[in-house]
Amino acid sequence: MTFTSEERREMAENLRHLTIGHSIQYKEQFFDELAEVVVGFEDYHDFDVVLDKLADLIDPEGGDDD
Repeated sequence: MTFTSEERREMAENLRHLTIGHSIQYKEQFFDELAEVVVGFEDYHDFDVVLDKLADLIDPEGGDDD
């Protein structure tokens, strides 16, 4: 999946503001908050779905540096 620069900036801003207004105390709560920001809705998500989207945002080319 390819993201525009604007989509990457928006995601970065959302991640920076993840904890404003509330504290996160447990890793499960952190993952739920992260998944909501990254995937866009509050539903069950596997770690791989969230991590794949983050990886695509960071490296849209897929990491084939060889």
